[in-house]
Amino acid sequence: MGVLCEVFIADRYRALKYNFEGECKCKSGRSCKCWDKYASETYDRVESHRVYDHDFAQLLSILRGKKHKDSVIKEFKMIKQFSEEGPWIQKVPADLPTLLVELPKEELKSIAKTWSELKNEASPIPTETTNIKPNKLIRDYLKLLRKLCKKSVETELSMYLWTCL
Repeated sequence: MGVLCEVFIADRYRALKYNFEGECKCKSGRSCKCWDKYASETYDRVESHRVYDHDFAQLLSILRGKKHKDSVIKEFKMIKQFSEEGPWIQKVPADLPTLLVELPKEELKSIAKTWSELKNEASPIPTETTNIKPNKLIRDYLKLLRKLCKKSVETELSMYLWTCL
């Protein structure tokens, strides 16, 4: 069993209901109208690509000009936890979307390279099934994340992580 992690934008009320089937008062599961509003597909989001909460802390550290994720990991505040196995929802520090959007496009490649190297040191990205270099995977993911960050900044919606075992 692996870890699932998605990053999404929403207001706090909607964020607390992200992908939580159990929140439905109807108890009819995914067939009810409640699920139409809170299924992950109804949110602006980016799926994992093997990027997890500690990896986002690493990215934020890099964007702030540091390379030590432990200094910022506690800033990713838990706002909802259903059980020890998850799912969990954490609020992303507000400056991550802003820093990523304001980053000059020409610096994106070097940020991706640094992030990829640090991520691979901690937990190597398996590439045997994709034959794509880890740096390219991270660079492509960073482009998707940057688009989501831009929308977060433009709409003034917060960014959140949803994680589950």
